[in-house]
Amino acid sequence: MRRLLLAGLVPAILQSQPVTPDSTTLRRLIVTAERVPIASAATNASVTVLSGDALRAAGITHVLEALRQVPGVSVARAGSFGAQASVFTRGGESDFTKVMIDGVAMNDPGGAIDLGALTIDDVERIEIVRGPSSVVHGSDAVSGVIHLITRRGEGRPRARLSAGGGSYGSVLVDAGAGASTGRLSWNGNVARQHSDGTLPFNNAYRNQVVSGRVAWSGSLPLSLTLRHGDNRFEYPTDGTGQVVDINANRGEKRTSAGLELQRVVGPRTTFRMTGGWMQVRGDTRDAPDDPADTAGFYAYRSDGRVRRGHVAALAEVRVSEGNRAVAGVEWADEHQRLADSSNYSVSTTRFTAHRITRSGFAQFLGRAGRLGYSLGSRWDDNDAFGSFGTARANATLDLVTGLRVRAGLGTSFKAPTFFEQFSTAFSVGNPDLVPERTRAWEAALEHRSDRADVTLAWFDQSFRDLIQYTFRTPTDPSYFNVAAARARGAELEATLRVTPDLVLRGGATRLLTRVDNPGFDRGAGATFVQGSRLLRRPVNTWSAGVTARTGSRASYDLTVLRVGTRDDRDFSTFPATPVELAPYTRVDAATRVRLTPQRIATKVALVLRAENLFGAAYEEVVHFAAPRRNLFAGLQADWSW
Repeated sequence: MRRLLLAGLVPAILQSQPVTPDSTTLRRLIVTAERVPIASAATNASVTVLSGDALRAAGITHVLEALRQVPGVSVARAGSFGAQASVFTRGGESDFTKVMIDGVAMNDPGGAIDLGALTIDDVERIEIVRGPSSVVHGSDAVSGVIHLITRRGEGRPRARLSAGGGSYGSVLVDAGAGASTGRLSWNGNVARQHSDGTLPFNNAYRNQVVSGRVAWSGSLPLSLTLRHGDNRFEYPTDGTGQVVDINANRGEKRTSAGLELQRVVGPRTTFRMTGGWMQVRGDTRDAPDDPADTAGFYAYRSDGRVRRGHVAALAEVRVSEGNRAVAGVEWADEHQRLADSSNYSVSTTRFTAHRITRSGFAQFLGRAGRLGYSLGSRWDDNDAFGSFGTARANATLDLVTGLRVRAGLGTSFKAPTFFEQFSTAFSVGNPDLVPERTRAWEAALEHRSDRADVTLAWFDQSFRDLIQYTFRTPTDPSYFNVAAARARGAELEATLRVTPDLVLRGGATRLLTRVDNPGFDRGAGATFVQGSRLLRRPVNTWSAGVTARTGSRASYDLTVLRVGTRDDRDFSTFPATPVELAPYTRVDAATRVRLTPQRIATKVALVLRAENLFGAAYEEVVHFAAPRRNLFAGLQADWSW
């Protein structure tokens, strides 16, 4: 099996090849950077858009793997497939990036998000916005936004089916269909994935996702999206990476729904209403193993539920050609409930919290000759942490055809978590906490043409009022706004369309982070150390890739990723020991070959993919080894009727 897969991949490497003539990056309307859709070439923010079709053609199944090639974005997964995974955008904290699906926030209250089980099975595109975005998206959008937008039905009824398997007992089955008839369009998808994992026992991962979209384009256009995911991950490791547990596992069931209505009134005014709801039920199970279990008679059980919902109404007025004003209001509700046991399972602690945010926002997008600009402000009033205002100003100046400079300045915030504000169990919440906040600026030089897109950007972010835990007395608050840090650097993103069938792409990030105020942390093994780098953020990262097509039958993809050194802490010792994770180079390759003749409308293709082709050994979290060579083979079918 391995020789067969390598035989299909070697030609891709020798011919310097990849996936679709448009590569994985799309040029289209952007819906995430501003409150209203805007052409990608006219946006005033740092945005990367990845094509879902191109990612699937390259055999990529999870958002985490797609993000590795995006400048300014770094990821860290604690081991095998499905394990806890974090994203750091421009050096921000792991809860400083807002993640959305069809406009619905996926983060827990306070910004936490696990990307380990987030898949791209029915995703049309992924929009990644880097920089402060709270003016548009409120809390959590401190240093960036990742927005997954699902497929729409188009044209005649069409069905899709994919199936395959590979290393580590991996299995993938993905089926969907969609169509549009008159003003009605629909699309639906079902996917299931499984892996036995990389460790010798208790490391399986499974994931099932059902999603759908219905849209009506009549006099009152509307769109309804639904998505439900059910995943479970088994982990034999303790907090230090030691393989010791035969039955610890965690899972979640996440359901989301989004609704958008639009009404055009006259030639200048458009009213929009959007709504979203997300609920996740999560649980952790770690029953006593046996007398030989190195964890002894410790056991743990938790059950939690998070619910988020929002409704927003806005009016867009076209003041003049190229000038638009947007204003609106938003109402958001957050609820969290948790029941967990202490060690020995002798007691259960229950926690419930709820808060509501009311927001108002205004934005102006304009153009005057060669100058384009956007100005925005937002005011959030929360019944738990009070009021908070944010603002952002961006501008572009066209120098010559295809060349422009861009600059921006903005503020963003992240609300405290419910534990930090309301906990009464093993810690004491502080109701006087204020949101964590950032002030950021960026400047960029951009070149766009039919043949090439190149962006070089500089950025600087200052993080303040970071919340930390400390113990004083059993009755005093445990959390305070005390710490501060900074992240600055440069990003390079380039795409070169050599021919319609050959696309070269590359990216690089130089990131410098520094702790300005360690707060309560003390000692070299602390998480925050005065003047030190923030943990798990590489200083240097670069990637290079090529996407090619030979005739109408075969396409190829090759990506090389280099990740530099990162600081981490080894928690197997007390106090924790500072460590530096070694740099690594990873090569991913894929090929897609159509098996049916061109004259037949039904398309059947063979997809071969190798992640970490040369089996590089590396860790993204100390003592949690990343998977080595991962080979996959599958069939993709597509037909209409």
